[in-house]
Amino acid sequence: MALNPFKSLKDGRVLIEAGTPAEIALLSTSVTDKCRKDLEVTVPKLRKPRMIIHNVPQDVTIENLQETVLAQNRELGLVLGDIKARFKFRTEWVLDKMVIKVSSETRKRLLHTINLKIGWLICNVDYYLVMKRCFKCSRFNHRHQD
Repeated sequence: MALNPFKSLKDGRVLIEAGTPAEIALLSTSVTDKCRKDLEVTVPKLRKPRMIIHNVPQDVTIENLQETVLAQNRELGLVLGDIKARFKFRTEWVLDKMVIKVSSETRKRLLHTINLKIGWLICNVDYYLVMKRCFKCSRFNHRHQD
């Protein structure tokens, strides 16, 4: 088993990267067996990707978005539970946008569609990315507190 170099984090934890889930399981069990009292092993879970739907009609809410998308876009082959609406916001041009959480398969289907039909409007779907930025050094992926 080949391990990538591990990193020590500022809060005292150690980050070890492994290539496959089998290597992660093997490493986790061996560390737990040998250092049961001294070390705690945590394996991070993958998060579902977030996407943003532009130009959502005002009558569509967080509660009824999933039913509306499933009923009007049958060609995508989505099932109940594939889309989970997170929040809705309005831009300065009075257009509503909705952020959703989807699985990776649903993300691929939504990105390969040209248009998503919601109500009487055609909506565009895109990635929803929020970048952390440090106010001290102006670099990305960390904040001043970290």
